[in-house]
Amino acid sequence: MVWGVTNEQYLEVGSRTVMEGDPSWSGPLAGEALRLKVFHVLEPEIKNHIPPDVYEEELMLLELAVGDEKIGKTIATMEGFRIAETIRLKSGS
Repeated sequence: MVWGVTNEQYLEVGSRTVMEGDPSWSGPLAGEALRLKVFHVLEPEIKNHIPPDVYEEELMLLELAVGDEKIGKTIATMEGFRIAETIRLKSGS
């Protein structure tokens, strides 16, 4: 799953939903763990797959508006979700 939002709460709830199922137990993914890996569009491994002209036209403004500090925090959040999911899968829970 590739996110484009930078709001931390949206990222957390959305990421948990597509990985573990709806945490509020009120939506169609209640109890349905899709176990999708989560990424953000500004992460280098995603960004590097986007043609430069498309990135410049569609995402450069977002990158500039968000700033390096928040991008770093967002990337760390996404990496944390992926690490936690890997650990959870290895432990069998």
